Amino acid sequence: MRGNMKEYQSSQLAGIVGISVATVRKYAQYMEKAGYTFIRNESGHRVFLDKHILLFKEFNGLSKTGRASLGHIANTLATKYKELEFEKTNENNEYIGGEAAGDTTLLDKGSEHKIALTDEQYTTLMAKLDRLATLDDIAEQLDQQKEFNKMLMKQLEQQQKYIEQRLDKRDNQLIESMRNSMDQRQAMIEAAVAESSKKKWWEFWK
Repeated sequence: MRGNMKEYQSSQLAGIVGISVATVRKYAQYMEKAGYTFIRNESGHRVFLDKHILLFKEFNGLSKTGRASLGHIANTLATKYKELEFEKTNENNEYIGGEAAGDTTLLDKGSEHKIALTDEQYTTLMAKLDRLATLDDIAEQLDQQKEFNKMLMKQLEQQQKYIEQRLDKRDNQLIESMRNSMDQRQAMIEAAVAESSKKKWWEFWK
């Protein structure tokens, strides 16, 4: 334990949040890519604290909505939780000492103010997530349209090739038919000429 903070392993956190160990690892990797830092033990394994239970529950809840990618969710939560940790650190530094710590009225008012700010920030971040999700949907639709256009162009090219092959075949058949007809006519003419050359001159009047 680090001070008064309880530490959890990946398997323990997974059981509390209700997700698999692999999902804990995946979410943690996305958070680290977004700039969030987890404590690691001497073996290099991540160490999770109480605050991370809420973080991973929120991450899992947002991922189930399907409105934003895991990368966008991680960026949003990394910004949110780093701001919360920064504010908490400032509060601890501000209220260290007996006099400040004993003023519960000021502490309650400050806490309410912080909660209000957090709710407002959360609403703003969710609105940003909605916009990002819309952009993702548009990008996905564009990709689908591109794939459809590629498929359509391929079909048109195949159809054009088929038509050209049919036309070539028809032209070849027509040329062959004309050639055969001309050959037959030529043969008939040659036969008539040969037959006429055998007759005597007076037989032409018969």
